[in-house]
Amino acid sequence: MLLLAPSGGLGGGIERYLDAVQEALRAGGAEVHRVDLRGPGNSLTLRSRLRFTAAALRVAVRSGPFDTVLAGLPNLIPVAALAVPLAKARRGLIVFHGTDIWAMRTVDRAILTLHPTLRPVTVSSFSSGALARVGMTPVLRPGIPNSWRAALLAAGSRRPTRDAVPTVLSVFRLNDADWVGKGLRELLAALSIVRGQVGPVRLVVAGQGPVLDAVRQAVAGQEAVQLVESPDDSTLAELFAAADLFVLCTRTRVSPPRSGEGYGLVLTEAQLAGCPVVGPAYGARDAYVDGVTGATPADESPQALAAVLTDLLSDQARLASMRQRCAEWAQLTTEPEQHVRNVFRAVLGTQPATSPATGTPAPPVPAQATPASPQSVHPADSIAAKQ
Repeated sequence: MLLLAPSGGLGGGIERYLDAVQEALRAGGAEVHRVDLRGPGNSLTLRSRLRFTAAALRVAVRSGPFDTVLAGLPNLIPVAALAVPLAKARRGLIVFHGTDIWAMRTVDRAILTLHPTLRPVTVSSFSSGALARVGMTPVLRPGIPNSWRAALLAAGSRRPTRDAVPTVLSVFRLNDADWVGKGLRELLAALSIVRGQVGPVRLVVAGQGPVLDAVRQAVAGQEAVQLVESPDDSTLAELFAAADLFVLCTRTRVSPPRSGEGYGLVLTEAQLAGCPVVGPAYGARDAYVDGVTGATPADESPQALAAVLTDLLSDQARLASMRQRCAEWAQLTTEPEQHVRNVFRAVLGTQPATSPATGTPAPPVPAQATPASPQSVHPADSIAAKQ
């Protein structure tokens, strides 16, 4: 498979999603060639785009034929359209995540609609519904890379003793120009209401930095708010495990500046560490079980969010029950071997060549399935566009 990725080594939910897809394919015996548009120290410019395009087409010609070309974002559709015939690929898949659905350029929509091989795939039922105009869109739910999944489970198993002051955690990019779309202001306003009902509550906001001045100004003078800039995986796992509630209150806006939450991978990550979640009012419903492992506000207002937070934080017995259930549910729904099988079916139209757990040959592919083209089975090196 040829994987066209928007970034490598920069973090973020989309990159984690694609990392998990790549890991699953290699675990099942597939050969993956990856080309990254951006990497550390590689800014997004016309020159870097041209280098990425040249690198992608070079790999398509020299390392093919491929079974599938997978583009990790819709803005890579033009490159994927060129790469598919050069790679002699049977299929080309474009992954849609959330806001990229509404922000899709007219030319990209036209290419996707008219191209004989390109097809959309998305991460959640919410995003699939939003893509109805494009056509029926299969869903490939996110997986969690094995090492990160293990770190989250381990952090949850050694959760520190609960503090007298409850902690609410939210995680999103703190360097995102549209940080307002993540609902920080609404969360701050909601917590002011909550403190009047349940007493002191601590808020921790973590994410990739550097922290924008506007974000610092938004929390300046607020009661018991801590910003954690660019935490490493170990620190982030501990933050998930230590929090009483994880809150993601992304705004849903289909006009600029666009925002929305198709899946919300951080919701799954929080639950793996044993932290119940409060999801956004719209979207991300596949990532938790409403009323069992998490809760959902009635709308996007601070008042609706405050009502949910007050209800949960004032009932510690219910929170304890949700903590156990969310860890069990998240562990079950991110089971690595099942994710490998799901990825192979969605991306290659077949099943793994080897068992993900043992490396032994998998059972024969059913007659109605399309077998993968014969290729040598070994991991290929990632290729950064800057090279």
